[in-house]
Amino acid sequence: MKDEYEKEVSTSIEFGSKMEFFDNRLRVNASVFSTDVEDNQFFEFYAGPFGLMRVVTTIEDLQIQGFEMDFNAVLTESLSMFGGMGILDSEIKRNNHRPLTVGNEAPQAPDRTYNLGAQFETEVSSGINLTARLDWQYVGEMAFHTLQGEATPSIWQVFYPGASITQDFSKAKRDAYDTLNARISVDGENWGVTIWGRNVTDEKYLEEIIPAPEFGGSFIHPGAKDSYGIDFNYRF
Repeated sequence: MKDEYEKEVSTSIEFGSKMEFFDNRLRVNASVFSTDVEDNQFFEFYAGPFGLMRVVTTIEDLQIQGFEMDFNAVLTESLSMFGGMGILDSEIKRNNHRPLTVGNEAPQAPDRTYNLGAQFETEVSSGINLTARLDWQYVGEMAFHTLQGEATPSIWQVFYPGASITQDFSKAKRDAYDTLNARISVDGENWGVTIWGRNVTDEKYLEEIIPAPEFGGSFIHPGAKDSYGIDFNYRF
């Protein structure tokens, strides 16, 4: 058996626009797109007496379409805002390896994302500038596998013929979550100090899920917890 698979080919069509308003103080970019992916490469994990094995499979036909928008607005000489959104609709059209998954969403593709932020800049004294920034991000629901609730035979049946051992991938999904980052910087002519915080609300979310229903659950990788730090730089 050869360890080969078809190359992944994407065909896309996109319509977009770049707009400027109020003497370029507001800039807006927007686009709609449709992408057809042939032989999308997808990693699957199998758990059994042999341990955990990762293999490459392909999704023969995957349709993805959506809308994206971002903006940047200069509100005052010191204050600006920025943000964006993405709406994604995806569907598995053909999957010879997992025919039951036809009609399911594309794995590892959030259904929507939003971000919004603000930045304040001012000169606090001659040659010394203060910058404060807030960034908020929302990530929608996402499936980590092509199977998204269908009960299917388990690989354990290969080792125990006749046994009715099924697997359920309904838990191989991540709920929506949002994070907030903040930073304050003070910069001089050749030096700078930054105080920063990431995920300051300490949002609990999963960065990655590796389904292993044969073992009764999944291997999970939690997202980063809240963290804080101070950076100092000096330019010689």
